[in-house]
Amino acid sequence: MNFNEISLQSVISILISIAVILLALFLWNFGKKAFMKYAVNMGREKQTAVRVASGVVKYIVMGATTLIVLEINGINVSSVIAGLGIASAIVGLALQDILKDVIMGVNIITENFYSVGDVVEYKGTEGIVTNFSVRTTKIKSITDGSVTTICNRNISEIRKCSSMVDIDIPLSYNEDVRRVHEIMRRISSKISEVDGIDGSVYKGTERFDESAVIYKMRFFCLPENKPDMRRAAIKIIQDELDKEEIRIPYRQLDVHSI
Repeated sequence: MNFNEISLQSVISILISIAVILLALFLWNFGKKAFMKYAVNMGREKQTAVRVASGVVKYIVMGATTLIVLEINGINVSSVIAGLGIASAIVGLALQDILKDVIMGVNIITENFYSVGDVVEYKGTEGIVTNFSVRTTKIKSITDGSVTTICNRNISEIRKCSSMVDIDIPLSYNEDVRRVHEIMRRISSKISEVDGIDGSVYKGTERFDESAVIYKMRFFCLPENKPDMRRAAIKIIQDELDKEEIRIPYRQLDVHSI
C-alpha cells in the first residue's frame, strides 16, 4: 500500500468519523427535545427523572460514539475496553466522592426525596430546587436569590420544607388570659384572609418564659412565599395588638440585692 492509498484511507476514516459524530449530535439533540416536550405534561417528580435520565443517556451516547470512532480509525476497541477495566478501578479510587454523588443522585430520584421546584432547607437556608443532576443539586434562596450548588452526597443535610409557618408571640404575664385568647383568635381570622395564605389557626399557649407568656400562631402557605407571608402576618399581629393596647414586653433581668 503506497503513501497515496494510506492518505486516502485516512481521509475517508476522518470523514466517516465526522459523519458519525454529527449523526450522534443530531440524534442526541432530537431525542433531548422530544424528551423535554414529553416531560412538560408530567409532574415535577417525573420531570426531574427525565432530566437525569437524559444526562445519563448523554454520557452513554458519548461513550458509544467514541468507541465507534476508534474502531473506524483502526484502534482495537476490545483492547481499549479491557484496559478500561483496570483503569476504572484506579479512577474509581480517585473519584470516590463523584461516585457517591451519582449513587445518591439515583437514590434521590427513586426515593423521591425532592424534585425541581420543591422548597428545601440546607444549613438553615431555605431555597427552591432549580436544577438537579446525578451529581449536584442547585438551590435558589427564597430570601436573597443566591444560588447554592450542593453535592448529592450531602443529602442528609437537606430537608424538604412544609407549608406550615409558626410565629411565637410573647406577651406580659399581666395580660388577661381570656382576653388574649379572644384577640388571638380574631388575629388568626384576619391572617387567613391574606392573599397567599391557605388558612391560619391559633394554637394557644405555647410555654412560659421568664418574662413573658408565649402564644403560638400557625398559618399555611406555599413554601417559596414564606418570607413575604410571615411579614404580612407579623404586621397584622402588631397592628391588632397595638389597637388593643397590648405591648410585647422587653426581655427582663431581675436583680436581687442583699
